[in-house]
Amino acid sequence: MKSCRKNRVIALLLLFFFGASTILMAGCSKKKEETKEESAVPVKVMKVARTGIEDIATFTGQIEAGDEVKIVSKISGRVKEVNFDIGDYVNQGDTLVTLETDELYDQLSQAEAALASAKANLSASESGLAQQLEQAKAALEQAEANYANVKADYERTKALYEADAVSKQAFDGAELKYTVAKSQYENAKEQLALIKQSLPKSIDALKAQVAQAQAAVDLIKTNIENSVIKAPVSGMISSKQIEPGEMCQAGVALGAVVNIDRIKVVINVPEEDINKLKDGQEATVNVDALGDKGKIKSKISIVSPASSSSRLFQVKIDIENKDRRLKPGMFASVDVVRGVKQNAITIPKDAVVIKKQGNVVYVVKNGKAEERLVKLGVTSKDAVEVTKGLTEGEEVVISGQNMLAEGVSVKIIQ
Repeated sequence: MKSCRKNRVIALLLLFFFGASTILMAGCSKKKEETKEESAVPVKVMKVARTGIEDIATFTGQIEAGDEVKIVSKISGRVKEVNFDIGDYVNQGDTLVTLETDELYDQLSQAEAALASAKANLSASESGLAQQLEQAKAALEQAEANYANVKADYERTKALYEADAVSKQAFDGAELKYTVAKSQYENAKEQLALIKQSLPKSIDALKAQVAQAQAAVDLIKTNIENSVIKAPVSGMISSKQIEPGEMCQAGVALGAVVNIDRIKVVINVPEEDINKLKDGQEATVNVDALGDKGKIKSKISIVSPASSSSRLFQVKIDIENKDRRLKPGMFASVDVVRGVKQNAITIPKDAVVIKKQGNVVYVVKNGKAEERLVKLGVTSKDAVEVTKGLTEGEEVVISGQNMLAEGVSVKIIQ
């Protein structure tokens, strides 16, 4: 009896332990499955397809001012005022430098006096020569009338002498008067001709003196105007080399103004790309310093016909900058579409992982990541062509790829 009871207890204990083990094993199995599911890396995928892709080349460059114009004076002199400093924005025609003008105004007074004297001499000479001309004309008329009367008397006396009507003495007297009158008439004509000939030359010489004196006055007035040095163009002052009290030399730069209302981006292009770029071609300028507003559509303005010693060709892109947000010296990248390739296998750039062995993408096969070494071709802004390593229809990981390795379990999410 006692032995039966003992056997029953043992059986109950065995039954309890068997049930507990079964429950425990079931729980562990379920936990393993949950752990396995939780360890799968969540990823997003896309099916590989063929499409067109723009061949975009990106070049780095620097923003430069559109034009730099030197501030120079046309005359020499001592500086009285300087009304600009580096960084100031000036408009074309603004007064930048003023020179002292006391000496110039003294010179102007002297020149104006010389001009007045020259004009007075001209006026007096014109009046005197005109009077001489009138007198010479009157003398000629008188000599001509006298000559005509004497000639008539001479011819009449000559006829009477030849007819023995008058004496030889009377004829000789008439002939002498005729000779004198004729000589006076000829002299009067020559005098008038000389006056007429010399009159223009004298007047012209005096007029030249007046013109010369007037030119001297005008030059000094121009120098006085040039003593105020104005901004040659609108822009920002980029340099300054003058201060009040210093001597200013004609033609020597006092500073410079850069035009920032229209700037240019200068990039250096290697020889293998230069023939794919041309004037007027569209380009996108990206200025990181401006954030969201730093993407600017523009066009290539100049492609250099010759390379530098480094075998790079300089290319310039003009950009309107009325708001002056672009500053000379800023760095920029320039995207240029070199062409469009059709029927190409393309994937997002971010899908490519760079490893020691090269460019790698991950393809999902049977719930696991398969590492593929790929060869890349044409690159656009956000996509890249794969020329080797992928086929159409495969599922390539486009998000979560940085957490993957060969054979890692993946969970595709939307």
